[in-house]
Amino acid sequence: MDEMKSSIRKFLSLTKMTRDEFADLCGVSKSQVDKWLSTVPIPPARQRLIIRIMKEEYAKQSRLAQMKNTNSIYVPVTPQKYEKFRNEAERHGLTVPEWASEALDALSSIKSRS
Repeated sequence: MDEMKSSIRKFLSLTKMTRDEFADLCGVSKSQVDKWLSTVPIPPARQRLIIRIMKEEYAKQSRLAQMKNTNSIYVPVTPQKYEKFRNEAERHGLTVPEWASEALDALSSIKSRS
């Protein structure tokens, strides 16, 4: 399975978005989304749209979470970078927010050169 299809599956799972909702955002039918996630290649122009949709939805969810927790930090990342962060966090047995918090804590204890 190619990276884009995997990213879409993870996106749908993380956002709890249905394929119908995703199809509506993409301007296609649910059956087209089903085909993309099985055998039909996703056209490059549609891939760019999907990446933009995923970024916007991740940002929206992050803003909502931040509004619920004022002690949070919003950092926009591409789906590919998020996947990299998720893999690294899993390697340490952590969630992405836990791993990011530990990484920021470690960085904050580095002495500045000034």
